[in-house]
Amino acid sequence: MDVPSFYLKGKQAFRMELGSMRQLGNAAQLVRSLSEEYALFHVVDLDALKGNKSNFDLYDHLTYFTHVQVECKPDSKLISALLKMEVRVVVDLPSAIDFEKFGKKKTLVVGKVKPGFAEPFPPLREIIIDGKDDELARRILNEDKRLFVKKEHYPRGFRRAFGVLFEL
Repeated sequence: MDVPSFYLKGKQAFRMELGSMRQLGNAAQLVRSLSEEYALFHVVDLDALKGNKSNFDLYDHLTYFTHVQVECKPDSKLISALLKMEVRVVVDLPSAIDFEKFGKKKTLVVGKVKPGFAEPFPPLREIIIDGKDDELARRILNEDKRLFVKKEHYPRGFRRAFGVLFEL
């Protein structure tokens, strides 16, 4: 599955281009226009990474017609608020968060790891590798987890990856 990715700040979508942010437009309109083609969108919420909930009403709107996964600050209150809206939450691993306290909603939590990650995985079913690491990818798959890779690290994808994230 191809998964478009973009940065979000103040309800506006951006992409990183040569180290600078380039505005793509209103995030809601952008996602709506692409929702016929893509089933899941990956959002790096620059406001939520600072602990700000200013874009949460946008996610509540988007989840009516598509699936969204959001990178935010690893704060239990922020994560709980997103999970209540059925938004998938991306959390950097390792993490001190007790994922069990989210109950059945923990299936909506996605772990994100850097290459060389050697620790045991928490009880999450999906993992994103933020870099190229074939051995780690195999380990994730061998533990029956869904694997997401980034297109910039795997231009041809990874044979058994569940999803390939690409920047708009």
